[in-house]
Amino acid sequence: MQVLDHILRFMTLGTIIVSSIAIYAALHTNNRRVGADIFLKYSDRISNLRRTLPIAAFAEGDAPRNLDMTPDERLAAHEIIYSIYELYELKVHGFLPSAIWKIREPDIERTLSLPFFRLELAALEGRFTRHPRFASWLEQLRQGRLTSSKQSAR
Repeated sequence: MQVLDHILRFMTLGTIIVSSIAIYAALHTNNRRVGADIFLKYSDRISNLRRTLPIAAFAEGDAPRNLDMTPDERLAAHEIIYSIYELYELKVHGFLPSAIWKIREPDIERTLSLPFFRLELAALEGRFTRHPRFASWLEQLRQGRLTSSKQSAR
C-alpha cells in the first residue's frame, strides 16, 4: 500500500511540475507577444507620422537644408520624438524587451541624427530634463556613442 501511496505522490508532484512549466512558458510567450504588439503599434504610429513630413526632412548632412516647415509638419516631428521617448521608456521599464528594441534602434538613431530632427530636439530639449535616462541617451546619440555608430565603425 505504501508503494502505491508513493507512486501517487510522485504522479501528483510530476503533474505540479509540468503544470508550473506550462504556466511559465505561457506567461513568457504572452510577455513576448505583448512586447511585440507594443512595438508594432509604435512602429506604425511613427511610420504614419513620418509619411506626413516632406522628404527634405529626411535629408542627411551636417546642416539642415533651407526647410520651411508648416506647424503641422513640426507637430508631426514632435509627435515622432515623443513616440520615440515613450517607446524608449517602455524599454527601460521592461515592457518592451531589449531584443525587440534592437530591431528599430538603428533606424531611430539615424532619424534623430538627421539635421531636421536635431533642430526639433533642440527646441524640445528642456522638456526632457525631468527624464534623465532619455536625456542621457539623447546626449550619447549626439556624441555618436550609441550602438549603430559602433556597428558602422566595425
